[in-house]
Amino acid sequence: MRRRMVRRLLSCSIVALTLLSGRAFAQDAPKEPQPDDPPKDGWQDPAKAAEPPLLPPPSTMPRATTPPTSTSGTDVVPSTPATAPPIVTSDRATDAQQDARIRALESRVANDERRIKKLEERFTFFKNLKFESFIQPQFLTQSFNSAASPNRQPDGLLPEGIGANDTIARPDGSTTNGTFFRLRRTRLRTFYETDAMRLFLQLDVLPLGGPGPGIGTIVRNAETTGKVTWTKDIRTELTAGMFFTPFRAELLEASLYRPFIERTWFIQNCFPTERDIGVHAKTIALDENLVVDLSIVNGQRLGERYFVQLPDLNRTKDFIAYVTYKLGFITLGASGYLGRGQVVDGTALRFKQFGKWAVNYQALASYRLLRKIGETRFIGEYTLTRNMDTGVIYPFAIPRIPASISDSVVNLDGRALYLRLEQDLGRKFMLGYRYDLYSPDTNIKNNARDTHAFLAVVKFSKNLRWMNELAWAIDNVHAPGTLPTSKHIVSYSSVLQAMFY
Repeated sequence: MRRRMVRRLLSCSIVALTLLSGRAFAQDAPKEPQPDDPPKDGWQDPAKAAEPPLLPPPSTMPRATTPPTSTSGTDVVPSTPATAPPIVTSDRATDAQQDARIRALESRVANDERRIKKLEERFTFFKNLKFESFIQPQFLTQSFNSAASPNRQPDGLLPEGIGANDTIARPDGSTTNGTFFRLRRTRLRTFYETDAMRLFLQLDVLPLGGPGPGIGTIVRNAETTGKVTWTKDIRTELTAGMFFTPFRAELLEASLYRPFIERTWFIQNCFPTERDIGVHAKTIALDENLVVDLSIVNGQRLGERYFVQLPDLNRTKDFIAYVTYKLGFITLGASGYLGRGQVVDGTALRFKQFGKWAVNYQALASYRLLRKIGETRFIGEYTLTRNMDTGVIYPFAIPRIPASISDSVVNLDGRALYLRLEQDLGRKFMLGYRYDLYSPDTNIKNNARDTHAFLAVVKFSKNLRWMNELAWAIDNVHAPGTLPTSKHIVSYSSVLQAMFY
């Protein structure tokens, strides 16, 4: 036993000594130079120096997988695998309850949809309905010379001790006062319009503010319009009822937008209150640049004596044609009126008809000459007439019944000129001037009325403006066989117009 242990120890000692001696020999032996070793003097081949060092091949040993981490060192995904959600099973009773809830929700949604549909139908009516209104409280003061004074007696003279502008009593119980406040216009306008039709109704609560006698109705417009679209660029509007007489541009300008408080003297005499009853077809074409309006009317205007009692005194009807075309900032137009008038002798019970006509030429321009000041607008119209005066202001301006009822009347040829210039001064102010000439009978010399009107407007807002108009009229209209009247009337009118539209 001991011999074996000694032999093993000797064998181990021999092996250890052999290994140590071999390592020492390897360290002391000279090293063979290798091709890739750099020389001892430090010089190296540049081509070999540029070559990258050889890297050992990647290890094929499997690596231990670790969960990914973020830059802060925390785990991006949980280290433990996520477990699937438990499957919840339901019985038949639970399914029945859910079905009942779904049916109840569906029923509620259907009821809400029906209710919303009804509300939409109601609001569609109000969507097509539009209201407009304007009120014109007015202060008016007038000054007359002796020839124009309301105090003149039938002989043309003033009462003794009475001045031209004094206030005296009249036989009807009124006075000759010319300075007062009044409500010039109190209008309510209603529109109901769809793609196929339009209804327009305009009322005046106090209709006695016009130049002529009381007109007996608060209705100003009562129009029913049907619309027809022929092509994308052509449409026609057929209107029946009481509407603005489509004869010239001034007649179609509503008082809601017109800055001048009163219309021209020609309109006040030949088209009092501007409206008639009938039908008219208005066609709009060429990108709304061309307008053609054809009308058939009674010929008895709103404001004439028997308009309400008998809207037309003869069987024949009057015809009107109105055409305008827009060329850039200029609009040119022409219109014609053809009809029959009448004169009635209530004492002798005689009735005489006569022909009447009128031709009008018009030009409108709107251009911004100076951008810093505002827009400049110009309107000019020239009219030739025959027997067109209605006699509401000048009773002698209508033809007389001849001595022989079978004879023709003596025609009265008239003319009218209208020039108007407006200049905006920024957004708040506007100045204007208008010249108006009217003669009901040009066969008589010096038989016309000339009116110069100066205007200043202050625009407080879109819905409120203050209009101030100073007018000077020289009236020489007189009956055949008499001298020119040479009436001078100076008036100042101030209107604070409130409106919504």
